[in-house]
Amino acid sequence: MADQQPSLAFSLREEDLEELEQFSAELRNRVNTHHGNGRLYMMQEYTAILADVSAKVRKIRARFDRESISGLRKAHKELKQSARGNEEE
Repeated sequence: MADQQPSLAFSLREEDLEELEQFSAELRNRVNTHHGNGRLYMMQEYTAILADVSAKVRKIRARFDRESISGLRKAHKELKQSARGNEEE
């Protein structure tokens, strides 16, 4: 059980994603800075961290997009049912 990841469904917010995106941008700037300074080791380390953060950002963004689309579909279904109810009356 200790190696299971906790469910973040209840605690993940748009602000969290924005913070991760800002962190990703900061890491990208650090990679570019170290590239310009010729500091290969730190560039390599920041690039590895950036890859992990970027993957998480993509997954979270995709999740938010799926939830948004799901909400739109649900609203459409309810509107359609409401319209059918009005036609029957």
